[in-house]
Amino acid sequence: MLYRHILESVRTLPGVESVGTIDALPFSGENHGGMIGRGQAGGLEKQDQIPAEVDVVSAGYLQTMGVRLADGRWFGEDDMKDSSDAVIVNEVAARRLWAGTSAVGKRICLGCSPDKPGNWKRVVGVVSSIRHATMDGPEQASAYLSASALENAAFLVVRSDRPEGEMEKAIRRAIAGVDPNQPVFLSASMKELISDSLADRRFIMALLAVTGCLAFAMAMAGVYGVATYTTTRRTQEIGVRMALGATPRNVQGLVFRQGFLTAAVGSAIGLVLALVLIRVLRGVLLGVDSGNAADLWIEVGLVLFTAAFACWLPARRAARVSPSVALRQE
Repeated sequence: MLYRHILESVRTLPGVESVGTIDALPFSGENHGGMIGRGQAGGLEKQDQIPAEVDVVSAGYLQTMGVRLADGRWFGEDDMKDSSDAVIVNEVAARRLWAGTSAVGKRICLGCSPDKPGNWKRVVGVVSSIRHATMDGPEQASAYLSASALENAAFLVVRSDRPEGEMEKAIRRAIAGVDPNQPVFLSASMKELISDSLADRRFIMALLAVTGCLAFAMAMAGVYGVATYTTTRRTQEIGVRMALGATPRNVQGLVFRQGFLTAAVGSAIGLVLALVLIRVLRGVLLGVDSGNAADLWIEVGLVLFTAAFACWLPARRAARVSPSVALRQE
């Protein structure tokens, strides 16, 4: 049997801690969903069924993936025989099907329905839950079979402390030593597979970050432009004030206060509209929450700081204007 020989060959490589096989590797794009249910053969009720990811794994796969055993035992070599009725479920499945009691020793049906007998198995262990397709959303129920695991194997999983590049070459050589004509279509670490599954989200977040930075720069430029234009139109007024005894500090404070007050009022209006819009979106789109209050105040503070800086520059320039020059300006 090809995969048995491959497992034996890879297991002896230096630095290999454990190996295993699976028919649908997490984050590879392969998903084997189905219905699992509790009860006695011939007595399954519809309310006793839940959707779950159902995978066929070899002995050693769950340990290789770093899954924690919560109850019962791991798969053994005998469980990979075609006649085996052993199944391991994750904590989500155990909690939903047998809340408050141990799932070990219970009977579980895979692919059953009230009008179809399905495939009845016996739970031998409960393991911690791992994500299979996405990193977001609630954790899903999972069931792992081991019968005929090597006949259904499609992915080889290896845990090692050696560098990834070295380990990949060693595994490829080991597989070629077993069967030179056996192709290896995919070679990647779990970190890379998870990273690839988040690529679209990273792109969207990067796009939003760039858009936010552009909006931030435009807001700063707008506040600065308006404050500068307003100050320029008041050059003569500033000259009169300084001629009547106003100090540069008085002029700077006057220009800054008036410009910043406008920006503060605009920020308050924007904050109120944002809170209202978030409430509206929460009722229309799923997954939209009210956000973190601390983050919201940080954003408002950043906008006000930017507005203050944009108002301070023209105010500082206005305080340096000579009264005689200001009075002569049309």
